Amino acid sequence: MEQSGFPEDRRTQILEAAAAVLGEKGYERATMKEIAAHAGIAPGTIYLYFKNKRELLLAIADALITQQVDQALAEATQDTAGYIAAVLRDRIRFARENQAFLQALVAEIWTDRELRERFFTQIIGPVLASGAQYLQAQVAADRLRPCRVEIVVTAVAGSIVILSALRALMPEQLLPGISDDELVEELTRLYLYGLLPRPEKP
Repeated sequence: MEQSGFPEDRRTQILEAAAAVLGEKGYERATMKEIAAHAGIAPGTIYLYFKNKRELLLAIADALITQQVDQALAEATQDTAGYIAAVLRDRIRFARENQAFLQALVAEIWTDRELRERFFTQIIGPVLASGAQYLQAQVAADRLRPCRVEIVVTAVAGSIVILSALRALMPEQLLPGISDDELVEELTRLYLYGLLPRPEKP
């Protein structure tokens, strides 16, 4: 946790160094000493901000996932198509730029029950809640049909995460020759209209 009197950019410096080291060596092999060296600070300085490596891992995930999603949504247009396209475009870019760290994060979440529970509660849960709030507002305004919001948001978020991850991990095998713009456009139509013919505008 950040202490008073220390600049926020030092915390960001630590997070960036940790993401790089964890991405290169994995969670188990990476040490706080190596992270400190990568950040150019004394090892003890990290503990002024984070209690342990687990807290550091969650803080990186929060910065990379929750905060970036919030920023993308804040910049998105208010119409539903623009909103969905902004999320898709941001997540595809995110997975590509943070591939190594995501591999380390997923491996640790898969084997550590406590970390998995905290990751969902602190990071994934708020992202889903934000999406559900937006969808509920669109339904209330008659811009979208009534639906089971919790199911729709979870299904869409899950498909975005899996597709983005696979595209980053296997770019030569998954949809080769398809640009990000083409992918975003087709998926936006799919999420809005399913596979039925798009209704004519009145």
